[in-house]
Amino acid sequence: MNKVASSISLSLLMLLSIASSGCMGLAMQRELMEGMRDDPREEIVPVEPIVQSHIFAQNECILPGTESYSQETDCYSNESVILVDETVSKMLLDFSVSFEWSSTVGEFLGNNTDELRFVEITLLKPNGDKCWEYLATSSVGQMSLELRSESDCTISLGNSSGFTDGNWVLQVRARGYALSAPIDTLSFEDEFRVSLWVTKKCIVFPEIHADGECTFSSELE
Repeated sequence: MNKVASSISLSLLMLLSIASSGCMGLAMQRELMEGMRDDPREEIVPVEPIVQSHIFAQNECILPGTESYSQETDCYSNESVILVDETVSKMLLDFSVSFEWSSTVGEFLGNNTDELRFVEITLLKPNGDKCWEYLATSSVGQMSLELRSESDCTISLGNSSGFTDGNWVLQVRARGYALSAPIDTLSFEDEFRVSLWVTKKCIVFPEIHADGECTFSSELE
């Protein structure tokens, strides 16, 4: 009887010892994994840009002064909205305009080409104030604008340490023409492209993010 009791006691002690060592092992493994885990890091990444682009078709815009003319000055008009918050570190805008034969057309039509053939780009703050605008009446190669804060606005200055939260608006008005001529060298299509985007703080968690992935800090708040 004493032998049976001793065997049971020994078995219980062995099970308790094994269980205890197992728990201690798991705890040590967790601490080891925590120590090996890389700390989150912050990166500044661009957000998908908003883009306005257009290729004018023949007879899309009617020349003022002709019998069939009944259009507004701008036969292209559009606006896009981009959301800005306190995590935005920079706003960037680039654009290009292609007006074939712009110098020749200017000589033929005189000084009113800004009413006949133009691209006007305007960036508005959330309160409706203009931050920046540009009027192109001839071809423009790739041009860029970089704003690091509202103090970089060229029309109405603002916050020198960042941007006003809210919806910023990109407005584009334009008029252009196209011609399909029997001789290819005389054919042309006016066109433009405007892109606006922001860069934001983004957090990389190495244990869950693959290369090139991150979570915007505004989504973690």
